[in-house]
Amino acid sequence: MLNSTGRKYRMIFQRALLREFAGLAGAVFMTLFAIAVTTRLIRLLGQAAGGKFPSDAVFAFLGFFALGALPVLLSLTMFISVLLTMTRSWRDSEMVIWFASGQPLTAWLRPVMLFALPQIAVIGALSLFISPWAAQMAGQYTSKIEQRDDVSRVTPGVFGETANRTRVFFVESVSGDSSAVQNIFVSSVHGTKSGVSMSRSGHTETAPNGDRFIVLEQGRRYEGA
Repeated sequence: MLNSTGRKYRMIFQRALLREFAGLAGAVFMTLFAIAVTTRLIRLLGQAAGGKFPSDAVFAFLGFFALGALPVLLSLTMFISVLLTMTRSWRDSEMVIWFASGQPLTAWLRPVMLFALPQIAVIGALSLFISPWAAQMAGQYTSKIEQRDDVSRVTPGVFGETANRTRVFFVESVSGDSSAVQNIFVSSVHGTKSGVSMSRSGHTETAPNGDRFIVLEQGRRYEGA
């Protein structure tokens, strides 16, 4: 009879812990994920505004970051969930009740392992396969962006820089098909001479060899030492 009662208390104890672990894990993971993604998004938006990469690449980089950060976030979630559950149990004197019912402190091991082992397997898979793949894809995407021509770097309302870093340009607006641009500003440096070009409108052209250009119309250019 005593053994049956002890097993009953043990099962109740384990189910209560697993239920609390799962509830806390969901809340902790969503909080950590939101903080990490928001912080990274702010940084990426700042870099895009500074012209380091086009704005249409922000969400791609954010996705690669999220995949790479999952192992760390899941590890923190597992640790914080167990720590908060144990802290609450001591603070609310639940541990005294469980000790009085014959449950030792080592009874925590089984529910903690049942909660942690599936997550450890997921973390291992993410660390071995998903995170390296995300890092590789992010590197390839960065290389692809760096190889884009200067016309492809044009982002309306954002100052940009050419690949050779000799020109800084600003385009106020671009048509839907990207063939017409409005209000263009270009500052260039060639040797000891600097120049500023301003144009009310312009359009893109593609040369027979595939090179793309922006032809400025209704504008002026100032050049000096």
